[in-house]
Amino acid sequence: MIRGGGITVVSVSWYSSEHLKRLTENLIAKSQNPAEIKFLIIDNTAGADEDLAGALSDVPSLEVQTHDPQRSQRSIAHASALDKALPLVDSEYLLVIDPDVHVFRDGWDSCCKAEIQSGNAAVGAPYPRWKLGKIHDSPSVAFFFGRTEWFNGVTGGWHPFPSSLRWGWNFLIRKIVRLFGFATRKRLESGGLVRGITRWLESITGITSPDTGWRYSQAAVESDVRSTVFKTVNGTEVEKSEGGLWRLAADFELFLHNGKPFLTHMYSSGISYYRTDEGGNPEAWLAAISDVERELA
Repeated sequence: MIRGGGITVVSVSWYSSEHLKRLTENLIAKSQNPAEIKFLIIDNTAGADEDLAGALSDVPSLEVQTHDPQRSQRSIAHASALDKALPLVDSEYLLVIDPDVHVFRDGWDSCCKAEIQSGNAAVGAPYPRWKLGKIHDSPSVAFFFGRTEWFNGVTGGWHPFPSSLRWGWNFLIRKIVRLFGFATRKRLESGGLVRGITRWLESITGITSPDTGWRYSQAAVESDVRSTVFKTVNGTEVEKSEGGLWRLAADFELFLHNGKPFLTHMYSSGISYYRTDEGGNPEAWLAAISDVERELA
């Protein structure tokens, strides 16, 4: 069990050794108080990923727990791993984060803690608007920071889906909200009419694509106090001359805080309407990150 003050960083690994090695190094390097950060990695391969231990061997204050998701659907497997992790955390703060994230913000830990201490329920990266049917004004599982006590107070766990009957209804409604596949990411980011229609439909239908941790996102929205969400930026909002920032915004996910880059999420998907030219290319993602880091230096 992870005990004591500070921040516990929880991430779920599905053969994510390379991503997690970069992530842990990145979070430590960018933190103001690295000694206060602990890592809890849930190995969702049930120990089959033989590279994980070696990749993380130099990470201080690290605990790896194996977990067998029993061939569950991907989001359900992810959720079951987080359900296993939460009772093991006894630090004051908790950061749930995807392995394929890179943080640009120096002092990210102090920044997030300050947001909570100022009265926020949670801090993090929302689902971009092009991920239709989700909550866009609350942190998501990609980067979700708050007090551990707050997370423990949310009921229902990390499970992504509602009852079978509701799931079937959502499946049908999502088709309409997505305009039967016409509302692709590129069209939503560049087309005012498509964007306007889908936002109107979302306002009527609500959450039709609840994903891992949606109850926590909803709890943050419904809390008596506000939450801080980073600003999502797409490729039409960044000049191509900005190089790395434009590539991150156009092909991946880019989030700003107070007008400055805070993090990027690689996020690759086989779903056609989410796909971008380089979205599944980790080399392109890392190259863009390197460019942005040079520009910020």
